[in-house]
This record gives sequence, structure tokens and C-alpha cells, in this order.
Amino acid sequence: MAVVTTDYLAGVLTNFRALFAESFEAARNLSPWREIAMEIPSTTLTETHTWLGTTPTMKDVTKDELTFEGLPRYNFSIENKVWKAGIEVQRTAFEDDKLGLLLPRIRQLGEEAARHPGQLIFNLPITNPNAFDGVAFFADTRTIGKSANIDNQIAGTGVTAAAFQTDLGSARAQMRLFQDDQGRPMNVVGNIIMVPPALEQVAYQALNANQGDVRDPAIPATPDGAIRAVGYIIIVNPFLTDATDWYLLHAAGSTRPFIYQTRLAPALEGVTSPNTEDGVIRDRFIFSVRARYETGVGDPRHAVQIENA
Repeated sequence: MAVVTTDYLAGVLTNFRALFAESFEAARNLSPWREIAMEIPSTTLTETHTWLGTTPTMKDVTKDELTFEGLPRYNFSIENKVWKAGIEVQRTAFEDDKLGLLLPRIRQLGEEAARHPGQLIFNLPITNPNAFDGVAFFADTRTIGKSANIDNQIAGTGVTAAAFQTDLGSARAQMRLFQDDQGRPMNVVGNIIMVPPALEQVAYQALNANQGDVRDPAIPATPDGAIRAVGYIIIVNPFLTDATDWYLLHAAGSTRPFIYQTRLAPALEGVTSPNTEDGVIRDRFIFSVRARYETGVGDPRHAVQIENA
């Protein structure tokens, strides 16, 4: 029988933290949402992202002086939120040496801490918040600086494999023609396809048409659930509520269409004294994970929505 003292609880918390960290890292490394979100560290409550937009055009200064442009006029801010999840442990579980029965719950806290940012990222196409230019991220009418109209919300032709191929070609070509703030074609190449579960098989068949009548689902190249085929990554977004709309996204290097802003990484917390109100009156102890972060949208020129009626 264990005696629940301060030293005992401190040791339990140390062991729980190690298990939590291991579970969190394992789950985080298998999170497909990281393919489409750039992780940006934060040092304060609210971060203003003045880097959004593009740089000035190179100019011939052989016989002239270089003129400078100020920072972009866009004032796009993301405020970090505090996120928590926790479990209660009865004091008797420690006294009766049932520590091993609690370990799966701690692992689950680590998995939840890794999963939750993905839920926020995957919901952004649904909520469609305003981008840095004050227009909804997916919209058929906008200009950014000196650009021509940027239409990243196009009509699809259906949900068959053949229609998917047609729409993929249209979306890819349209994305290449999007112009930067100076009116230059950006030549952005869409390489990630995000679909609802209902279109996973359609997307696979469309990308593997040379195999004939493909009926088996794709086998992921890696354990994160993302399917890699013929130059594309297919990510299934289970939060998409429309079973016929899908998205073409661009991700290369550090560039991603969505933002994961992190102020404090998830960490496991717990009280190490048995002489607390919960410990004395309620005969229980709380272990919780706490983090500070928020998500947002990046440059709308890195994403195209294909809408099917």
C-alpha cells in the first residue's frame, strides 16, 4: 500500500510527465495536419503577422537609386488562447497501487494534446475566416496589392474520378496564375489534395487512372495517414461537412496555407501536495495538460476550393 505524501506525488508527476511527453511526440509525428500548417513560434499574447504579402520587384538601378517600400499595410493578428484537458485520480488508486491502470489515461492526454490543433486547422476551411486582406480566405473576388482578381473558389464538374481529374487540372492551372502584390504571376504549384472521407476513394482512383479500375484504397507511404501518389499528397479531413467539396493546397519548404501559432507547448501539470482542498475534502487529485496556441489562415493564393453543387 502506497502512502500518499508530497514526495510520492512528486515522483508520480515526474513519471506521468515523461509518459505524456513520449505519447505527445509520437502522436504529433503522425499528425497529417502538419503537412498544411506552418508552425510559427509566439512570444506574446497577440502576434501581428506583417510578413504576409510579397516582396517588392527587382529594379534596374544601373543609372538610378534604389527606392524602398515600407512594410506591408496589412495588420493581421492572431491572439493565443489557453487550452486545457484533465483527468481526476482518486486517492485510493494511489493507495491501492493502481498506478499502472492510470498510464493509458496519461497517454491519451498526450494524444489529445497532439490531436487538438489539427481539429482547429481542419475546421478553418469550414469557418472560412478573413485572410490578412480582410476578405474571406476562400472567395471568388479579391485583389491583393497590384494583383489581378484572385479567384480561389471555383465550380467543380462532379465527383466522379474523371470529373476530379478535370477539376484538379483547372485548380492547378488557376493557382499558377495567381499574382503577387506587385502583379507578377506567382506560379504556385498545388501539391496537396484535401478531401472529405466520401471522396478519398475518388481521389485515389483519379490519381491512379493508369491502373485501370482501381478498387482498393491506397496504402499510405507513411503511418500518418496521408496518401502519396504521383506528385500529390492526399489528406482526408474528417471535419469537412460537405461531402462533395474538396481543396487543392500548396505546401513547400516553410510555406503552408494555414498557421499554427504556438506560445506554450502542451505540458502536464499536477499538484504534488496531498494537503489541498481536492486532496483532503474530495479525496482526489487532478492532472491536466495546459497549452497556449491558436490557428489561422495564411496566404489565400496558396489554396483553391473546388465546390460541387
